[in-house]
Amino acid sequence: MRRPRVRLVLRPNWETPFFRGPQVRDLIAQRVDELQVEAIRRAPRRRRSRPAPWNAVSRNIKSIMQRTSEGWHGIVSVEPNPRARHALLQEDGFTDRSGREHPGRRFLKEALYKMRID
Repeated sequence: MRRPRVRLVLRPNWETPFFRGPQVRDLIAQRVDELQVEAIRRAPRRRRSRPAPWNAVSRNIKSIMQRTSEGWHGIVSVEPNPRARHALLQEDGFTDRSGREHPGRRFLKEALYKMRID
């Protein structure tokens, strides 16, 4: 008995309807929210400040969901407020005006490492 031949044809952009679906949106939203929580948990905090001020790093980490022509994309934005831009200085380190170096804390990198999928 002969088996029928099957021909698999993949057309360009065959995956686009799948990536635009609500299941993918929910899955990406869940992972982005987990990443946001982890980044907030690892963010540096001031020692003697209760409650945290408006420009604290942990108050300026937001998650954003966008739908493009390819599908859903999730973004974790650090300090979208242009008046509070010191999280990346704490992430990478900096040299102050007197020449003293401050090492980076790498809190965002550690949060991304924890949330990666192997």
